Amino acid sequence: MGEPTDERERIAQLERRVAELEAELARTRAESAQRIRELEMMLHLAEQINQSLALPVVLHSIMQAAETLTRAEASSLLLYDPETDELFFEVATGEKGEEVKQVRIKRGQGFAGHVLATGEALLVNDVANDPRHAKVVDQQSGFVTRNLIAVPLRIGETVKGVLEVLNSRDGFFAPSDVAALQTLSTLCAIAIDKAQAHQALQELFWDLVRAMVAMLDARNPYTRGHSERVTEFSVAIAKEMGLSDADCERIRLSALLHDIGKVGIPDAILLKDGRLTDKEFAIMKRHPEIGYRILEPIDQMRPYLAGVRYHHERLSGKGYPLGLKGDEIPLDARIIAVADVFDALTSDRLYRPALAPTAAIEIIRKDTPNDIDPDVFAAFLRAWEKGLIVEQKRRPPTPSPFAVMEEIAS
Repeated sequence: MGEPTDERERIAQLERRVAELEAELARTRAESAQRIRELEMMLHLAEQINQSLALPVVLHSIMQAAETLTRAEASSLLLYDPETDELFFEVATGEKGEEVKQVRIKRGQGFAGHVLATGEALLVNDVANDPRHAKVVDQQSGFVTRNLIAVPLRIGETVKGVLEVLNSRDGFFAPSDVAALQTLSTLCAIAIDKAQAHQALQELFWDLVRAMVAMLDARNPYTRGHSERVTEFSVAIAKEMGLSDADCERIRLSALLHDIGKVGIPDAILLKDGRLTDKEFAIMKRHPEIGYRILEPIDQMRPYLAGVRYHHERLSGKGYPLGLKGDEIPLDARIIAVADVFDALTSDRLYRPALAPTAAIEIIRKDTPNDIDPDVFAAFLRAWEKGLIVEQKRRPPTPSPFAVMEEIAS
């Protein structure tokens, strides 16, 4: 009589065990799916870091991923300012993100300051009762922190910042969330380190370019500093025209390089103290094309070629090397042309002293109305009136019209 009951009990036990296994399998599948999503997101971020040099965009993407992976309502990336020994918000997401960015945190202050001081990660699920909660961020931003994770951002062995996620949508954060945020912190460190290395390389490259340009200008004592001044004038014009920061930076570097082709002009012509013969002038006119041919094989130089090659083109088509007309001439070159002519006229030359700036402006206005872009010249005048165009301090001479026009042409 007891055997059927025992059999039913065994069957019930087996059914319970099967249900437990099915539940465990479902949990395992869910965890595996979550791990796969995390891995896919990490790989995507790693690819973005590898392909992009736009650090703010990459960092924002990493912090958005932090929110997604930990199911947080907000996230922030704080970087260390060694001059003030404080943390500042580089990225802050969530509804109070902009308000939070106004706050700075001292070493040892609050959770982020504690992480900066100790280099240890924090998981706090009851912020209100934790004595380390400084409340300064909440008070100044209006944000209410319930729970958080904060991990150090290390570059090498040094803590350079803190990553935070705040207010779990599930009510609490788990240790696995700490591990995910630590992985993202490593990605942040890689992105920052890569950006800093690229910036250092760029600065070194352009320091070398500036040194090379200075050496070129120094071949002739009358043109020393010419390229730097043309660069300053060109950027002032570009800004006055409302061009973007990226456009202004491109024009800055184009202007710095605009006369690089003169490295191929013999000293006998470049330093001649009298009028150039037709043959000599023809050789001098080659310098834009020489500069173009020097830079064109270098991929990094491609954005700057227009200013180098076409800064002696004129709207009338009487310029060189190609005789381009009007809008055929790139805007960068039209801007550099005005800056170049103004600096040439207001600088001493072997055959004449410098013009006064007002005299130079009048010559450009009267003698080249068909050659200079009127919009560019108008922007130049506005920049001049604002004191953004600072010419060399020279005596106001009275040059011969022939000498002036020859210089504008060259």
